[in-house]
Amino acid sequence: MAVSRNIDPKLGVDLSKVYTSTDPFYARLPPVGTVTRALNGRMYVLAQASAGVANDTAVVLTEPAMTFAAGAGAWTTRSGAVNSGDRAWIESNAI
Repeated sequence: MAVSRNIDPKLGVDLSKVYTSTDPFYARLPPVGTVTRALNGRMYVLAQASAGVANDTAVVLTEPAMTFAAGAGAWTTRSGAVNSGDRAWIESNAI
């Protein structure tokens, strides 16, 4: 698994955003595999879509590449629909 870097708690992260490769913030994102815990108690991991995925869809997370695609996995998209190559925070299905 990728080593997670610390996230500044004063700045936080936007768990509701999908980052496309044309997004100016894309290059400054934490590395894929970065993990954070939200107020709802669930873990979120920053990962890259390997295919298009609709919102609120269960996904399979592939390590160590930290890519995801639709399937019966332990994570769910919550940021909206994503296209292949987009990065988004995906939510764990269990606390």
